[in-house]
Amino acid sequence: MSGAAEDAMPAPGAVPDLEPLVTALRGTVLDPTRPQYRRSDGGAYDLEAAMFMRGSAPRHLSAVSGRGATLRLSDGSELIDLCSMTENTVLGLNDPWVQLRQIAHVLSERPHYVTVRFGNDLYYRVANRLSRYFDKTGGGRDHVLNMRECTGSGAVELALHAAWTAARTSPGRRRLASFVGAFHGSNLGGVLVSDHQPERGSGRVLLDRADNVEQFPIPATGPDGRLDAATLDALATLERDGAQYFAVILEPIPWRNAVHVVPAEFLRRLREICTAKSICLIFDEVQNGFGFTGAIRYGEVSGVHPDISVLGKGLTSGHGALSLIVADRAFGTVESPFGFKSNSANMLSLVAVDAVLDRLLGVTGPDAEVLPHWLPAGMERDLREGLLSTTYPRTVKMIDEMLTELRRRFPATAGRATGAGLMRGLVMLGGDGRPSSALAGEVARGCMDHGVHVRQAGTALFVKPCLVITQREVDQALAGMTRAIEAVAGMRAG
Repeated sequence: MSGAAEDAMPAPGAVPDLEPLVTALRGTVLDPTRPQYRRSDGGAYDLEAAMFMRGSAPRHLSAVSGRGATLRLSDGSELIDLCSMTENTVLGLNDPWVQLRQIAHVLSERPHYVTVRFGNDLYYRVANRLSRYFDKTGGGRDHVLNMRECTGSGAVELALHAAWTAARTSPGRRRLASFVGAFHGSNLGGVLVSDHQPERGSGRVLLDRADNVEQFPIPATGPDGRLDAATLDALATLERDGAQYFAVILEPIPWRNAVHVVPAEFLRRLREICTAKSICLIFDEVQNGFGFTGAIRYGEVSGVHPDISVLGKGLTSGHGALSLIVADRAFGTVESPFGFKSNSANMLSLVAVDAVLDRLLGVTGPDAEVLPHWLPAGMERDLREGLLSTTYPRTVKMIDEMLTELRRRFPATAGRATGAGLMRGLVMLGGDGRPSSALAGEVARGCMDHGVHVRQAGTALFVKPCLVITQREVDQALAGMTRAIEAVAGMRAG
């Protein structure tokens, strides 16, 4: 791999007019780089795993700073994060424009928190901006939104409630279709419609299981490129028994299944069946939404538009907790206590959504006329043009080249590349030449030891970089992944 891509955005301190403020904070209790959280004996808290419930303690590495795809750790080393700070920060760490927008809001006297009892112009501005965008790209549908949930899990449950409510006048519609390998969240509703079902009688999630949930095989094609027999059977079942189903929920790219892309032909035929049988079609886009496939929503990529889209943490690119459902107006009714949470109207999250839309789509109209004159030229250019139209193709090309190079270096270990856009997988092959989840897990863990963060996705390594990753960072990730695969292959050979 060759060539050097310039950093897409300067660090916040590189904006000249902010330097006096940054300087004034240094050395004071307000200095954000000052060690603030120490035990009375001077030791660091970041290794105190005993304070946490099982499974909730942070990993053994501790991050102290970062920008873009680079994390700087407490031991002074760097780590290249190829999973977008665990999957949802499309702009990477500390995006300067999002930070500037949030700083401006915090320093103003505008409300920093708005309950469900009060409206606010920013709340309506963000909703209007999203609504206009979805109406424009949504196949002629009339959309309504709900921005009251904080998490993707909560938004999934809200979408299911909206679909269930719309089917209330049809008592025969009580079945829900989902797919093997799916993950729709860790709350009660998400667990019951996902593939990680608890053992019957375990009592893990208050209920043993939802008997009205039907899980179909993951849609796939055969060697000839046509939909395979199991996928055709699923479509036939939905067409035959459609009057019994109130909704179908799926992830367009169910990443846990080796970053598998659901075939476009299946989506098209599913859409036809759902329309003909009056079934609500729900796309869970918590992972692929807001930029990772080159668009805000998957309907723009596939040409297939769901009745409800669920979007999650990527809305704020890590600068706040917020999720969203965008529904055809026919599925726009929700009832208390669903969809009325007060704590999700946090204004800083709404500021972040607005700023992320600026970054992805560009600043237009009156806003473009009043961009600060002191912005660095590169930042202003990107804001006027939007990163999805300028930076996205270059970033996808860099990741394609990295995966191709890994396959070239390790033909017996690195199998096919999967996924689409910036949601990518690299299948790991065992000694028998077959995809191996055990090997994928070993390599993913080994990558962390060599300065790269990837995740295991079944038999594949999951690679989901931020949009602003640079060539230097990609090259550094390639070197670390190479060392990790070499180490694991060497141990197995030994």
